[in-house]
Amino acid sequence: MSRLRLLQRDEAPLPARSIYGADGSASPLKRSLANAPDLLETLLPFLGQIYDEGAVDLATKELVVVRVSQLNACRYCLAAHRPLALEFGVDEQQLAAVCDEIPLDSLADRERTIIEWSDRYVLDPGAITDELVARVLDYLRDDQMVELAILIGATQMLNHFCTAFDVPPTA
Repeated sequence: MSRLRLLQRDEAPLPARSIYGADGSASPLKRSLANAPDLLETLLPFLGQIYDEGAVDLATKELVVVRVSQLNACRYCLAAHRPLALEFGVDEQQLAAVCDEIPLDSLADRERTIIEWSDRYVLDPGAITDELVARVLDYLRDDQMVELAILIGATQMLNHFCTAFDVPPTA
């Protein structure tokens, strides 16, 4: 059971009701965030921009989101993003690797390098070396690294939020 109330549309403050579908539905995450409608005004557009395709393709973004969520053991985010990853072109083997179900060395060099950088960004950013950044820059531009860094930070924030408040995965 969530440690925050998961508000139904009719319980939500008026400014938060726009996040609910016409049928009154919303994800458990959105229903928990409805408790703070003043934050929704800036948070949801920010997250929309971060998680939508930008300089980085959606398959790469979802691969990174699933990996970060795996590292943080966020059951909500893993349940939400594993299907999205598949939808956006991540294959089953890649997904299995970033979820520690098979070795990471089964990934192609590009994905393995991005995941190595993502792991260090999450677990020990001080351990990111010039050599690792140079290897990542073989596959990404500077703007793409910035986009992935912000994506990782936003994902960690949501991982911590969902785990701390025990937000249940969408049924």
